Parts: sequence; structure tokens; C-alpha cells
Amino acid sequence: MHFPKSQSIAKPKLLSLQAATLYMALFFVVAALSQLFAFEAYPDVLKGYGIPFISDFALPLAALVVTLEVFAVPALLWMKLSPLMRVVSIVSGWLVLAHWLFVGVWQSLADFPIPNAGLFGAKVHLPQGWWLVSYMSILLILMAYIAFGNRLPIIQKHRDSRSKS
Repeated sequence: MHFPKSQSIAKPKLLSLQAATLYMALFFVVAALSQLFAFEAYPDVLKGYGIPFISDFALPLAALVVTLEVFAVPALLWMKLSPLMRVVSIVSGWLVLAHWLFVGVWQSLADFPIPNAGLFGAKVHLPQGWWLVSYMSILLILMAYIAFGNRLPIIQKHRDSRSKS
């Protein structure tokens, strides 16, 4: 049986890329911990969105969101991972952010008031609104910068010009 070897990834040299990855890791850790703090009430927060058929799947969805937030962290902290696990970690982050973007759009278009946006669980009450859509859009852009930042030609050109001088 062959197991893939874990590989460490080099810490990005750009300070902005390092700060972005640490911010995203902090976001996922804080979100997961705050959702787990009162996990027994978290499915009720999800049911409060009024999304059709969510009441049947609120508990598995709550568990899935928290699990994906936890899985998103290892790649962001430059841990030693197999290439497949690194992809799973990055995709987990994308899925969580896409989920919250959908929730933000749904809440903003809803005709009824939603008492808690649910981003940080049942204990931290955040109002519904377009702020969640804006915040998730910014985080999606930040995640794209993290995922593709080392491969972007403009960043490589910037690195080459700094190394020559």
C-alpha cells in the first residue's frame, strides 16, 4: 500500500500574503470555536433563515460548516500536508465562504427579519444585512489571493525586481 508523503510548503515571502493567510486562519478558527461554543443552539439559528427544507438538515449542515472551517485551517498555517489534503483544505475554505455568501444574499433578500446572521454561532448575535455579503466577497477575494498569490505573474515580477536591487 502506498501512502502519499506529506510535503511542507514554503512560507510566502511577501508580507501581505503572510498576513492574508494568518487573517483567514484566524477567521476560520474564531468562527468554528464560536459556533461550537453553543453548538446545541446552532441548528436553530440555521433554521431561522427560512431556507426551504433546511429544517430537516439543520444539524448535519451545522456540523458540516464547522467541520469545513476546521479543515480549512491546516493549509493556511503552512502545515506539512499531502498534496491532496492541501487541496481539500483550500476547497474547504472556498466552500465555507461560498456558504456564508449564499446565506448573506438569502438574508438580505428575505422579507422577514432574521434575528441572527449566525456567522459566529448562537451566542454572538449579528444582524442580517448586506454587510455579510460584502464581508464574504472580500474574504473570497482574499482566499483567491492566498490560493493563487504565489503563481501570479505580477507577484513574481515584483519579487524578481526586488531581488535584483
